Amino acid sequence: MKRFKINRPIDINGISGTGFVIDGVIFEDGTTVIQWKTKYQSIAIFKSFEDFKAVHIDSHPENLTEIIFLEV
Repeated sequence: MKRFKINRPIDINGISGTGFVIDGVIFEDGTTVIQWKTKYQSIAIFKSFEDFKAVHIDSHPENLTEIIFLEV
């Protein structure tokens, strides 16, 4: 299991906010669960980290998002 945080210094569309906006975990089989820490809090489950990254990171390159992996 691997834990991570998402730091978003810029929020182009004004929805997700800035700073540490997501806490996440990647399970042994690759399943990735995220929890939004913003005004609109929610939890989402993705089949893989790559799927999560495609939706929330790669699709918004202008936000300069940083992925920070944490020690377990």
